[in-house]
Order: sequence, then C-alpha cells, then structure tokens
Amino acid sequence: MKISFIILVLVCALSCGVVGDGAKSTDRANLQGIWLAQSESQNGIKKNVSFVYVFRGDKLTFTDETGKEITYSFKLDTTGNLKLIIIQPEETLNISTPVSVAYELDGDSLKIVVAPPGFHPTEISDKNNQELIICKRKGS
Repeated sequence: MKISFIILVLVCALSCGVVGDGAKSTDRANLQGIWLAQSESQNGIKKNVSFVYVFRGDKLTFTDETGKEITYSFKLDTTGNLKLIIIQPEETLNISTPVSVAYELDGDSLKIVVAPPGFHPTEISDKNNQELIICKRKGS
C-alpha cells in the first residue's frame, strides 16, 4: 500500500512538472518576435506609448520612445497564479537583482504588468500603482 502511494505521488509530481514545462515552452515560443506597445495605464490613467519589445531566444530587447535600447536575459515562471517573465539587464548580470513582471499572452495580444520598485505584480491590472502595458504582435 505504501509503495503504491509513493508511486502515485511520483507520477503526479512528474506529470505536473511536464505540464508546467509544456506551458512554459509554449509561451516561450509564442513570445518570440517583435511586440509593439500600444498603451500604458496606471491607476486608471491611460496614455499611448510606442515601446518595442523584441524576444529572441532567452533575450529581451526593450526600446523606449527615444530609441534607447536595453537588453535583458529572461526566463518564464508559469508555476504560480500569475505567469511571470523574470528579467535581468545583460550589462549587470552579476550585480543586479532579477525583476519579475506579470504577463498574459493571448494570440497576438500581450499584456505586461510592472509593479512599483520593491513589489511584485499582484494581478493583471493597472491597480495599486502597477503599470499595465498592452502590446500587439508586429504585423498583426
């Protein structure tokens, strides 16, 4: 009886790991490419923006409205209630702390939530001083 229970627990644990990895790799593949930010809102105040996010492999390049580029390494964490992109600037890999931003991917639409410094996103919204950035895949 004990052995059957242990086998059942192991099978469940392995199955959950495979499902989590599957979602992670599917999202990783679906994020690849160029994303154009359309709007940004915080606490209900919305403005139009023209940021560009480029996902290639495990790199994310962000270009702001002035043309300044920052390259990050990124990984996904799809294990919690919120899916997270964990980013770290390439130029300071050894000295900076990774930052987690929440995301919601739906076909050619991407929502990114950035929490205030020192906090983690709590939901896909612009509430509680979080920034909600709405992006569309380039060419869609």
